[in-house]
Amino acid sequence: MLHPMHILALCALSGAAHAGPIYKCTTGGKVSYGDQPCASGSATQLGAAPSPAADPSAAKELQRQKDLLARLQKERATHDARQAQAARSDARAYQAAAVRQAKCAGMQQQQSKEQQRLAAEAAKAGGMGKAQRDQRALHMARAVDAACRR
Repeated sequence: MLHPMHILALCALSGAAHAGPIYKCTTGGKVSYGDQPCASGSATQLGAAPSPAADPSAAKELQRQKDLLARLQKERATHDARQAQAARSDARAYQAAAVRQAKCAGMQQQQSKEQQRLAAEAAKAGGMGKAQRDQRALHMARAVDAACRR
C-alpha cells in the first residue's frame, strides 16, 4: 500500500525528470521511436512538451500533509496505548474473579463437609449441643455467602 508521503515524493520526482528530444524513425515502412536519430531511413525530431511550471503551493501542501500525518500517528499511538492499558486491566480483573471463584468453590465444599460432620454429630449426640452446631453452621454459611457474593 502506498503511503500518502510516498505518492507526494513520486509526484515531486516525476516533475524533476529531464526529457531529451524524441526521434521518430521510419525504416522500410516501419515506425520506431527513440532518443537518438536513426542510422538509416528518415528521422523526425518530435518536440517535447515543456515541463510544467513549479507549483508555489506544493511545498505548503506537502508540509500540511506532513503535519497531518504526524498528528494522526500521535493519535494512533495514544489510542493503541489506551487499548493496551484496558486489556491489562481486563486481564487483572479476570484473574481476580477466577481467584475469587476458586476460593468460593473451596469454601462451599468445606461448608458441605462441615454440614455432614455436624449432621453425623447430631445423630450421635441426640439433642445435645444443637444450639452450638446451629451457630457453627450459621457462621460457616455467612462466611461462604460473604466470599461468594462479590
